[in-house]
Amino acid sequence: MHDPALLLVITLLFLMTGCLEAPTEQTATIDPDTAQSVWTVDLVRTLPGQQAEYLRSIEANWAQARNLALERRAVLSYRALVASPDSMQGWDVMLMTEYADSTAWAQREDIFASIFDSPEYTHEPMAHPSSEVRKILPGDAALRTLVAQPRR
Repeated sequence: MHDPALLLVITLLFLMTGCLEAPTEQTATIDPDTAQSVWTVDLVRTLPGQQAEYLRSIEANWAQARNLALERRAVLSYRALVASPDSMQGWDVMLMTEYADSTAWAQREDIFASIFDSPEYTHEPMAHPSSEVRKILPGDAALRTLVAQPRR
């Protein structure tokens, strides 16, 4: 039987394939007046036996930073999708952040630098630095939203 979460991820990737763009100047110059949201996607492979620790880091730190970005209206949404560590995907964690447009996407480093420097952000140290428990796979992407469900 297939894992429903894995099928959801595969379906999501299939639907987004038509709008895949590398994070280059071309992506950064999308006309913000006509573009819909821009998603960044990082595919992560946790090292053997380290997925649980990495997911704790994602929940404690990565998600905390994105919650603060949501409060500041610097991002529209975010997702952390998880596949079983023994999946044949090559990755087992997909990190996604949605920006309003290419201008917001281009400012992402400044956005998160200000969050990390703010008193509201409380970095929770982990037993190991994230670089020791995961590998970010090459080919990170910025994806434009072509069709979106209306927000409620």
